Amino acid sequence: MTVHKLAMVGCGGVTAMHYDGYTAHPERIQLVAACDPVAERRDWAQQTYGVASVHETLDAMIDAVDWDVAVVCTPTSIRREMVEQLAAAGKHLMVEKPLADTYAEAKTLVDICAKANVKLAVNQNFREHYGFHLARDLVAEGRLGKVLGIVHEDLMFRQDKGWRREAERHALSVMGVHWLDGFRFLLGREASWVWCRTASSPAIDATGETEAFTHLLFDDIPVTYTESFSSRIRRTDTVVLGALATLRLGSEGVQLTDDAGTTSHQNPYAGKGKPESTYRCLDQLLQALDDGKEPANSGEDNLRTIALLDAAYASAKAGEPVTLTEGLPR
Repeated sequence: MTVHKLAMVGCGGVTAMHYDGYTAHPERIQLVAACDPVAERRDWAQQTYGVASVHETLDAMIDAVDWDVAVVCTPTSIRREMVEQLAAAGKHLMVEKPLADTYAEAKTLVDICAKANVKLAVNQNFREHYGFHLARDLVAEGRLGKVLGIVHEDLMFRQDKGWRREAERHALSVMGVHWLDGFRFLLGREASWVWCRTASSPAIDATGETEAFTHLLFDDIPVTYTESFSSRIRRTDTVVLGALATLRLGSEGVQLTDDAGTTSHQNPYAGKGKPESTYRCLDQLLQALDDGKEPANSGEDNLRTIALLDAAYASAKAGEPVTLTEGLPR
């Protein structure tokens, strides 16, 4: 098994999940460097996780240390700059979600990496952290029969800080990108139609939307999805309605209910397993490097997730549905 040398680009709050996942796998990853413009965050990475080489800039880290794979955890506002530097240096990379704020920006990042012949992956770790992979397997096995539709709610009271609070795109960009990707992954299909309405609650200090009400069609399968960052009731719940059974996804796993009763399938990557789900996303990239293939969570694949996100915002702005062709803009 190849051990890859890894560098972290950005040391913000989300990186603790990455560090916890990666340091648990020294047989696969050697974490050699990190960069962040904030000295306090560099010190945290060094003192908490033993990162030997920390730097203020990406340029300095590229020049100072030998490594082959980067994980990019910067805000999307500077994502292109980071990807351009990494691709030019021949570094393969995995980026935090969302890949970019818009489909056009995401396509540019994918093209930059393709031209530089470096692989690009996206940390869509909810495919396993939330249990979409378990649901996908049950659907593929025919346990539900024909899938008739999906109903999904993600309700919380969430006040973000820092750059996210100032972003023009908020609730859908922060959480919707997980769910939209999860629907694609679970069904193994691409959406053809998107309708969305958004709203902003005065209870939450945010420039962008705090509520989104979205309907999608994946061929003939309808999906209804509600996101709220101002709900006083907290609930995350997914119900997949099938002709033979009903499947419910939650924080711990999935439950399949049919005429014989209910069976539970525990998800080892839920809860405290989240860092492991993130490692597994990275390992898809590492395995692709070892095999000379493309990872399932590639930037190219993720374009269809970002296209869905873009279509939802476009629909909310125009007040009418948006249609897609094979999951991409027409």
